[in-house]
Amino acid sequence: MGKETDKKYKVMKMIMDALEDILCSYQGRGHLSAYTDLDSLALFASLVAYGQIQVENYQYDYDDGIREDGEAVQIYQELALQTRWRVGQHTRIEPIRMNALKQFAGMGTPVFEEQIYYKDIASVLVCGEILPYEVFQLFTGTAEVKKIYVFPYPFREGWERPLYFSFEPTKAALEEMRKYMEKKWEEMCRKIRENDKSFDAIIPKVEKWEG
Repeated sequence: MGKETDKKYKVMKMIMDALEDILCSYQGRGHLSAYTDLDSLALFASLVAYGQIQVENYQYDYDDGIREDGEAVQIYQELALQTRWRVGQHTRIEPIRMNALKQFAGMGTPVFEEQIYYKDIASVLVCGEILPYEVFQLFTGTAEVKKIYVFPYPFREGWERPLYFSFEPTKAALEEMRKYMEKKWEEMCRKIRENDKSFDAIIPKVEKWEG
């Protein structure tokens, strides 16, 4: 029994570490860690472990001269107008984003709705860091999102070519994500109510109705 438990722990830890490497790979100011919220990371890892979230990886050729690619630059510039990307102008993140967008050039015109969204394929492209609960928010939000593509930092030791990853949940996984988000919302509201009695005046407590 102990060996079986140890084996499960090792598998889960391996998946959690892999998710950390994929979702939070960009160092520097504002660097995130998936381990910040262990509950959401553990749920994400378990859904992956039990096949409820399908994960695939794809190799691509990173174009060091992407700034000379007129089409890639145009797509980037049109999308940048909807974002705060000007903060990253002339830094390494700019060509990384251009390379990511280039991989999806045939997937329709992207728009920016907190993340890069391709309506034609109901998919989100993440080029940067994202936490597990933010992934849950995207899948359970108002916009239809069937798949999320994540582009980690491409210059990784041991990688012959850069990789990006896709995550596609089953209906059962979506339900687990919704339950998690609802639970966290209820916990947040309860904590606010405990610390601020005026909260009920803003969001009244709804008593359970019994007919």
